[in-house]
Amino acid sequence: MRLLSLMMEELDYKKLYEAYSPNGRNPAVPPKILFKILIYAYMNDIWSSRKIELACKRDVNFMWLLEGFKAPDHNNIVRFRTGRLELILDDLFNQFIIKLYENNE
Repeated sequence: MRLLSLMMEELDYKKLYEAYSPNGRNPAVPPKILFKILIYAYMNDIWSSRKIELACKRDVNFMWLLEGFKAPDHNNIVRFRTGRLELILDDLFNQFIIKLYENNE
């Protein structure tokens, strides 16, 4: 899990942050951390946004990835991975796969 976090720190999140309006309020959980949560959930075969929310509240590994931020609710998770962010998330997934390949993982 820590290796995952370190590898994900090396990704380019510029497009992800550009998708958020600078005039609106700041998200409760930074997008980069939400992406880490999603990846870790998928790696642990957790697909439901409600189950991801529960894991963020009960699993110490998810709590560590949250870096002290409050667990996102399932609605925030759904909004994050759908809509206008969908294409950006594909780019991040591809970057992550390339990073795994480069590290022989």
